[in-house]
Amino acid sequence: MVALVGYRPASELSRELQVHLCYASEGPMKLAASLLAASAGGGDCMSQAAPGVGTLLTPEPNFFVLGSKSYGRNPSFLLRVGFAQAALVAGVLAKNAVAQ
Repeated sequence: MVALVGYRPASELSRELQVHLCYASEGPMKLAASLLAASAGGGDCMSQAAPGVGTLLTPEPNFFVLGSKSYGRNPSFLLRVGFAQAALVAGVLAKNAVAQ
């Protein structure tokens, strides 16, 4: 199921975890900073690439915020970016599993 609706991200599930959220967008801080820097020059949101896995890392080990929730209140989320995020994180988790 995919819900493509506008809403404020719910953080109840991660409230007790170490997740640094941006006060303006309510998305993870590294990704929010990356999106803010990318949007400074304006441009077309349709041309955006998925941010690297480094922007998806949180202080909480093996905890990632993905999809529209990762963009928080930022309206430029694209479903293809969410799919790319999931692929990046799956690769990281696979590497971690092999390393253990």
